[in-house]
Amino acid sequence: MLQETKPIIKLPKEFKKYFWDVQFDDLSFEKYPRLITERLLNYGDLHSIKWLLSNTDKQFIRTIVKNSRNLNPKTKN
Repeated sequence: MLQETKPIIKLPKEFKKYFWDVQFDDLSFEKYPRLITERLLNYGDLHSIKWLLSNTDKQFIRTIVKNSRNLNPKTKN
């Protein structure tokens, strides 16, 4: 039985400013979903939040907000 493979979700180039401390070209949502979600929630603008909501499960975002130690208190609110 063949498994469906999900396409790799690469980040738009305009998000590079949010990932100043990592190798941006190596980032993909499949490899680092938690890092990408936390960073976009903390520092992202409206466009990046909309992108996040359209490319990830809302339940996953809720879990990150509830359990993450890396989110700013303002972001969690």
